Amino acid sequence: MLREVLFNDLYTAIIVVSLAIIATAKLINYKRFTDFLRLLGPSNYLRIYFKDHTFLDPFDVVLFLNFCINGTLFGLLSYIHFVQKLELDFFIFIKIAGLLGAGALIKILLELGIGYLFDIPKLFHSYVFQQVSFLNLLGVLLLPLNSFLIFGAPNQPTLLVATLVISLLIVFTGFMKSIKSYQKLLINNFFYFILYLCTLEIGPYIVLWNLFSLDIN
Repeated sequence: MLREVLFNDLYTAIIVVSLAIIATAKLINYKRFTDFLRLLGPSNYLRIYFKDHTFLDPFDVVLFLNFCINGTLFGLLSYIHFVQKLELDFFIFIKIAGLLGAGALIKILLELGIGYLFDIPKLFHSYVFQQVSFLNLLGVLLLPLNSFLIFGAPNQPTLLVATLVISLLIVFTGFMKSIKSYQKLLINNFFYFILYLCTLEIGPYIVLWNLFSLDIN
C-alpha cells in the first residue's frame, strides 16, 4: 500500500519563510541567538538579556512571528489529521496565525497592565519576558518538527502526539521557571495566583481553540 504524501507549494513556502525569519534573528544578534538556544538547560539568558529588554525588542518580535507561523502550522496539521481533512489555504493560514498572535499579544498587554495596576511593573515585565522567550524557543523547535511531519513522515499520529507533548513540556518548563523565580511572592498571594492562572494562563487557550474551530468551519 502506497503511503499518502502530504506536499504542496504552500507548505514549502511556509517552511522557507520560517527559515528566513530564524536566520534574520541570528543576524540581528548572533551571540544572543546562541545563548537563546541553550534556554532549556543551565543558562543565564533570562537574567542577562532582561536588563536591556524593551517591549518591541526586534530579536523577540522576529522570533515571535516565527512562533505564530509554526504554531499555526502544527495546529493545522493536527486538525487535518485528528478532526477533518481540509486543503491548506493561504488566507485561512494567515487568519489563524493572526488570531494566535493577537491572542498572545492581548495576554501580554493584560499582564503588563496588571503589573502597572498593582505597582509592580518590573515583576510582570520579567515574567512576560520569560514566557515570550520560551514561546519563541518553541517556535524554533517546531520548525524542524513540522518539516519532518510534512515531508518526512506525513500522517503519523504518534509523531503528532509526540510533538504536542514536547510543546507542552517546553511551555510547562517556562511556567515552572517563572514560579520558581517568584516562589515567595506566589505563596503569599496564593488566591490571586490561582485566579490569574485560570483567567490568563488557561482561559486564553480555550478561547483560541474555540476561535480556531469556528474559523476552520
